[in-house]
Amino acid sequence: MAMPTTRTALTVAGSRSTVPRTAAKEVAVIGAGAAGLAAAREMRREGHRVVVFERGDTVGGTWVYTPEVESDDLLGVDSKRMVVQTSLYRSLRTNLPREVMGFFDYPFKEVPGRDGRRFPGHEEVLAYLSDFARDFNLVKSIRFKTDVFHVSRVPDGKWLVQSRKVFDDDVSLDTNELFDGVLVCNGHYTEPRIADIPGVDRWPGKQIHSHNYRVPESFQGKVVVLIGSAASATDISRDIAPVAKEVHVSSRSASDETTKSQTGYNNMWLHPMIQGTFEDGTVIFNDGTSVIADVILHCTGYKYYFPFLDTNGIVTVDDNRVGPLYKHIFPPSLAPSLSFIGLPWKVVPFPLFELQSKWVAGILSGRVALPTEQEMMEDVEAFYTQLKATGYPKRYTHNMDGYQFEYDDWLATQCGYPKVENWRRKMYAEVSKRRRAQPETYRDEWDDHDLVLQAQEHFLSLETEMGSAASDGLEAKEVAVIGAGAAGLVAARELKREGHRVVVFERGDTVGGTWVYTSEVDSGDLLGRDPSRMVVQSSLYKSLRTNLPRESMGFLDYPFTAVAGRDDRRFPSHEEVLAYLSDFAMDFDLLKLIRFQTDVFHVTRAADGRWLVQWRKVLSGEEAVDVSEVFDAVVVCSGHHTEPRIAEIPGVDKWPGKQIHSHNYRVPEPFEDKVVVLIGDAASGSDISRDIAPMAKEVHIASRSALIETTKRHPGCDNMWLHPTIKSAHVDGKVVFTDGSSVVADVILHCTGYKYHFPFLESNGVVTVDDNRVGPLYKHVFPPPLAPSLSFIGIPWKMLPFPLFELQCKWVAGILSEKIWLPSEKEMMEDVEAFYSQIEAIGYPKRYTHNMSEYQFEYDDWLAMQCGCPMVESWRKGMYEAASVNRGARPETYRDEWDDHDLEVAVIGAGATGLVAARELKGEGLRVVVFEWGDTVGGTWVYTSEVDSGDLLGATPVGWWSKAASTNRSAVRTNFPRESMGLYDYPFTAVAGLDEPRGGARLPLGLR
Repeated sequence: MAMPTTRTALTVAGSRSTVPRTAAKEVAVIGAGAAGLAAAREMRREGHRVVVFERGDTVGGTWVYTPEVESDDLLGVDSKRMVVQTSLYRSLRTNLPREVMGFFDYPFKEVPGRDGRRFPGHEEVLAYLSDFARDFNLVKSIRFKTDVFHVSRVPDGKWLVQSRKVFDDDVSLDTNELFDGVLVCNGHYTEPRIADIPGVDRWPGKQIHSHNYRVPESFQGKVVVLIGSAASATDISRDIAPVAKEVHVSSRSASDETTKSQTGYNNMWLHPMIQGTFEDGTVIFNDGTSVIADVILHCTGYKYYFPFLDTNGIVTVDDNRVGPLYKHIFPPSLAPSLSFIGLPWKVVPFPLFELQSKWVAGILSGRVALPTEQEMMEDVEAFYTQLKATGYPKRYTHNMDGYQFEYDDWLATQCGYPKVENWRRKMYAEVSKRRRAQPETYRDEWDDHDLVLQAQEHFLSLETEMGSAASDGLEAKEVAVIGAGAAGLVAARELKREGHRVVVFERGDTVGGTWVYTSEVDSGDLLGRDPSRMVVQSSLYKSLRTNLPRESMGFLDYPFTAVAGRDDRRFPSHEEVLAYLSDFAMDFDLLKLIRFQTDVFHVTRAADGRWLVQWRKVLSGEEAVDVSEVFDAVVVCSGHHTEPRIAEIPGVDKWPGKQIHSHNYRVPEPFEDKVVVLIGDAASGSDISRDIAPMAKEVHIASRSALIETTKRHPGCDNMWLHPTIKSAHVDGKVVFTDGSSVVADVILHCTGYKYHFPFLESNGVVTVDDNRVGPLYKHVFPPPLAPSLSFIGIPWKMLPFPLFELQCKWVAGILSEKIWLPSEKEMMEDVEAFYSQIEAIGYPKRYTHNMSEYQFEYDDWLAMQCGCPMVESWRKGMYEAASVNRGARPETYRDEWDDHDLEVAVIGAGATGLVAARELKGEGLRVVVFEWGDTVGGTWVYTSEVDSGDLLGATPVGWWSKAASTNRSAVRTNFPRESMGLYDYPFTAVAGLDEPRGGARLPLGLR
């Protein structure tokens, strides 16, 4: 059966149109070449309104061939010349295989009846771009034969674009328009870069730049000196050799010190650089050789050129560096409204254009965040410094040879899009190697057939997964969330925000999970070893206070602020955390999604890929009824703090004392007059040891910390000692430590953490818990073979939990709604295996797989970039670090004494401005102190009959505190109506019994 002549347009989930976070922008795209077309598509996908300006009469830009040249100025040095927009020569074939060249979701495949070669001619590339424009309906957005002659920023921040329509009869029509954003997608291949040759002004021969080279016939019988060794020079030298008398290639390459013959040619030589030229036609090279030449052909590249762009000197082109540009795209002081697409070179261009355009489109819609202007400038300056330090000339600023895929992957991460496929990277590397090894034949002889097969399989999978016309409307998923603790609540909120239908299963009768305190314990098994025991879901002890300040603990958009009448301490008790989580559930209307007193006892994948969730209602006095439901996805938000991890102690089976795990510790009274050996020095070990010390006879802390090598008394406690780990326990009650010291103990209290435990989950061995490693999990969330329909929230430890839960949930929700892409299963598995190898290489035990003590914020920021939301605030990171340092320095008092006051904000004055400042700062989670000289709020709105009696002019500088703070007169009424005066979200409405005329109320809101 014949293949269809039209190409399937694949719509990938990661780039579907979504409701933008800000209003749609009016965007001007300058140029309808490959970069401009990619930009137009991505802008439209983000919902922006796009106009593409194109000087020519068709799409394709530099891929549009014309035999025309700038005949009056073949070097292209006259700024007033009539510029020809293309630089193609007739024989040009791509120097990259078509599989590599194509856009990610629109493969550059063969079309019957057209050029089917793997390295096709330029006509085939133009046809591919024309297909792209047609299939994504871009042509209607393009104004052909339209020359943009001026672009500048106007005072309101918009951009004035002045253009003129170029008609065939030389009549032109000028138009002025305003746009919110401008994307510059041209200016790369029209302004020749000319070699600087001593004496060339008097040299009698002909000079031409490759921009004006089309066919070899004009070089018939000529002696040609060709300058350059890059792609165009290689092609053109071979193109003219069959007709020219001699071809002498002059290259800056340091490897060629002397002239030598070009392999395979009897009329082509390789030379070093030109030393000089002379009136008799001689061209002398640096090695002393010379030739009398007819033509010097400059294959020396191009200068970036944007004559239409007026930025008041902000953006310049200096020795071919366009700058300053953040990540080669945004001038920091004009970002994000001005951007450049396609500046990097020595790259695979089309995929790079696509990723740059996705990033810009997401930023313009507010879905992706940019750093501050200062941070962007610092990044640019650091990059320039790095280039200079490595000896890179300025003109190589945008040369990405060696790191293009690192750059591509960075862009992909910003956009929440898959990274460049492995086959594409390998294929690019292979062809680069082959181009050097067989420059004459690499386009038609290759041996990377395995990679070609991988590419074809990838293209087929795209068609299979996405279909030929994937709809923009996605069906909401039915999602089961297991657990209504902090992780489950934020998972429910984020899934609900994405439009999914959510059911939260919670075994208890309230929200909060592990933050719900109960005095109950696993009474029949205080070590928690019996799998048939009745498990108590909470591990809280009565005295527990947070070990993190509330400002840092809260969700990113729901600050954990103090509430009047509740525990307002900076490190509050567990009751306050539970109240905060209850507020969160109420304020986001989550309770209606939660099935309380419901035990999920079995979760397994059904044959159709969905998930069977079996649960039963846990009701006292009633017989349990089992229920089965099917869901599209399951998010596991439980199983972290119910299964104790017990220390292995030789001889403990015969030891006569009592053992308990901290999971079952509540209050210190049972330890009165006991000798207690407590194992562990993490948060619970530290707290509980101090909790029981006033009651116990002795407390001996055994720690694996390498800092403790011999027994020593604990500072501040006369009945507490620090020991190394336990060596053994004995039948006489003795516990021996590894330093040889011992104690006869009544109790061993294991503060040794927990094992991840998911007894309900059946994954056919895909997900396992091995020495407390839950795996394999991509980024601690997705098991690759089951992604994205199964995910785990909250597995990491030693981190700020609530913000991390939130970011994980945003990522999962975005992936389930197909706004964010995951890598392939294979790529995810490779990432997991690389991570495991990395932690093994640095000596991390397997049980520390999910320990994020060293890189939690790097992880959080990665998640934020996937989701296109802001990274974790600098103040939060700083506060976390400060609290950690303070905890180590003052373990007894860190909750009530701290010195990170630089993260506390002082507001001077409690008038209208001070009150609203305090509210907004508090809303951002910052600690606020308001200083007010008076005895009430209101500032200048507080009336007093007092005056500055000693100085009615108020001219004597005796200190502001000696003056009357109010300037109100008794009869004053507002000169604005109350409706206009109030805060946006707190209207200034009339209150019965107070001054009710529209212009009458003098009392401020705070005085009502």
